[in-house]
Parts: sequence; structure tokens; C-alpha cells
Amino acid sequence: DSKDDLSLSSWDAGKEPDSSPAEELGDEAKEDKTEQDEKFCLWMYQMEIFFTTKLFPAYQQEKVLRQKVEEKRKEDVELAELRKIKDVELAKLIAEREAEEVRRQEAA
Repeated sequence: DSKDDLSLSSWDAGKEPDSSPAEELGDEAKEDKTEQDEKFCLWMYQMEIFFTTKLFPAYQQEKVLRQKVEEKRKEDVELAELRKIKDVELAKLIAEREAEEVRRQEAA
């Protein structure tokens, strides 16, 4: 048994006195946590880049295009109303000229 005691004490002598298995596991957990934090920070940075360079400008462009389409529709409605008014006025003018032509023929 004295040999076993000696070997255990020499094994313990090779280790640092402050280091325990629980502390070593804690250090590994901290390293894993730090690595996860770094990966998360990198992912967040990549998401920020994506949103600021790709998604937000595309959304703004879509908003502008939708606004232009709405303005175009309003212009089309206004032009249709103007064409309708012009058609009515032209029909009145044609009817007046035909009536005038009929009066001339009757007078002659």
C-alpha cells in the first residue's frame, strides 16, 4: 500500500495545486460559451449586413414602385375621365353640325 500512496502523491505532485477537475470543466464550459458567443456575434453581424444591404433597400424600392403604380393608376383614371368628356363634347359637336347641315338642306 505504501507504493500506491507514493504513486498517488507523485501523480498529484505533477498537477498544479490550484487546478481541480471541476475547475477544468468550468474552463471548458467557459471556452464553449465564448465560442458560442463569438459564433452568435458573427451571425448577428451577418444578419445586420443582410438587412441593411439587401432587404431594407429592396423593401424601400418595392415601396417606391408601389407608390408609382398607384400614381399611374390615378393618372389613367383621370385620362379616362378626360377622354370620356372629350368624346361627349365631340358627339355634341357632330350632332350640332349634322343639325346645321339638315337646316341648310331644308333652307335650300
